[in-house]
Amino acid sequence: MSDLQEILADKEKLHQLTKEVFDEVDTDHSGQIDRNELREALCKVARDADLPPPTQSDVDGVLKALDSDGSGSINLTEFQVLIYEVLVALSSQ
Repeated sequence: MSDLQEILADKEKLHQLTKEVFDEVDTDHSGQIDRNELREALCKVARDADLPPPTQSDVDGVLKALDSDGSGSINLTEFQVLIYEVLVALSSQ
């Protein structure tokens, strides 16, 4: 079993990983990821992957997709959906 598959199979490990990444993105430590924090995180990912930076429309689309409670920001539970999907995609490569 790969490390990614192990994390996906263990809810506690998935939660720990999600919390660590969430805390890095939540730079103002509000417990929510706002549009600006999300933009910074997506820009960093794009730079690291040598991709063009996301547009404001891209950022708004990700925010809308993840913000299941309509608060205008992303909480830890909503963020876990993103982390889970990324890990599933990486584990299937």
